[in-house]
Amino acid sequence: MFKKIALLVLCALPFSLMAQEVKLGHINSQEILSLMPERTTIEKTISDLQAQWEKEIAKMREEYFAKTKEYQEKQATMPESIKQARQSEIAEMEQRISTTGQNAQTDLQKKSQDLFAPVIEKVKKAINEVGAENGYLYIFDLGAQSIIYQSPKSNDVTALVKKKLALK
Repeated sequence: MFKKIALLVLCALPFSLMAQEVKLGHINSQEILSLMPERTTIEKTISDLQAQWEKEIAKMREEYFAKTKEYQEKQATMPESIKQARQSEIAEMEQRISTTGQNAQTDLQKKSQDLFAPVIEKVKKAINEVGAENGYLYIFDLGAQSIIYQSPKSNDVTALVKKKLALK
């Protein structure tokens, strides 16, 4: 009798395992980030910094245009050595303006990343908590087209694929 019950349980076990629900979910992190209250303050900070850079570059351009205009007006009467010095000075100003523009872009990107990092971590933490609390195996991020949550119960098949491809 005991053997029959044990055999019945062993036969029914695979069916009960297959009946387990695999929960997958998806989110749009861009939508969530756009709704975060910190976003407004961060965007204002970035906008203010961008305005400062634009003001600095505009000042440099005004100086450049003034020098160029002066050079064009007086070049006919300038000795050759002064012409070359002015041309060199104007070329250096062009390079400085270009470099300043690149530095501004880099600075704005870095500042944006620095300011958004805590907000992104806050969102990731919430996603991980939702995934764990609700038994999700994976949560996909439609905004970033990636997996943003992976359950510890998920299976990594990398080793099996390596074996199949005879890789070490």
